[in-house]
Amino acid sequence: MSDKPGIFSRLRKSISSALNDAVEAVSDPGQEIALMLDDLADQIKQSERDLHQSIVDHKVMEKKAAALKKSEEDWDKRAEQAVRLGDETLARAALERRVEIAAERKASEEAIVEQRKLIEDMRRGIAEAKAKHKNLNNRRGTLIAQARAAKKGTTPSGAISATGAVDRMSAIEDRIAQIEAMNEVHAEGLDSRAQEAAIDAQLAQLEGTSEVDDALEALKAKMAGKRQLTEGDDS
Repeated sequence: MSDKPGIFSRLRKSISSALNDAVEAVSDPGQEIALMLDDLADQIKQSERDLHQSIVDHKVMEKKAAALKKSEEDWDKRAEQAVRLGDETLARAALERRVEIAAERKASEEAIVEQRKLIEDMRRGIAEAKAKHKNLNNRRGTLIAQARAAKKGTTPSGAISATGAVDRMSAIEDRIAQIEAMNEVHAEGLDSRAQEAAIDAQLAQLEGTSEVDDALEALKAKMAGKRQLTEGDDS
């Protein structure tokens, strides 16, 4: 998964920076608002590129899981062949390798599920960010006029007060902060699940020997059953 900053974090920083510049900077506050809106558009485009990369990563992970599944089946066949030849040591080695690959496949499949959730979250976030940007961009002229009026200490005729404009922008910032907080909680959940997966992997490693023994006995019983059926058919 990508470690890049979330879209809402970038949007919140952009809004905070623009608000501070519009209120305190000596430069034209209207221009600051215009630059802020353009920056939001750039951030959305970057997030769309991040989404595309996440989708590519998801496809790569799916191919890896499919390859691991096939490899697991191949090692199972090798173990059967070793039992058929009467080489229990070789059969055990093949089963140990199969168990290792099975654990890797399971971890890969779990990562695919998390990656799919990440992609869904990114899509929702981008859609919401686009809607917010469209709304602000439609009011670009009004926001610029209000920012300039706030700098001069006046209010344009027919427009809402400058304080109201800043309040609206602050409300947007607060809303984005709330969404970012929700995303952070989600990320913490992913971290927790990752830790659980690591513990499960350690436990699986400890139980690996027993699992191989069980698999070997089951395989030997399976092969013995096949031989009995074959002998029964010949008699």
